[in-house]
Amino acid sequence: MEPPFTNLEVTFILLAFVMLTLFTLASIYSSPASEDPEDEKIKQELSWNMKRKKHRKKMKENPSISSTIQII
Repeated sequence: MEPPFTNLEVTFILLAFVMLTLFTLASIYSSPASEDPEDEKIKQELSWNMKRKKHRKKMKENPSISSTIQII
């Protein structure tokens, strides 16, 4: 029985797979070249909103804490 691919074809298939993997990893782990200051402001606002939501949830669960800690 004959193999489905020649050695040269297998080499090119593996090379393409390795290159695709490297480009994928590079796109995942690299940061953008130019950081927009507006993006940083949005990230900070989202972070602040998440903290407020967690705090409010905690206050609903345990109202005794709300008398000692106040967040606007």
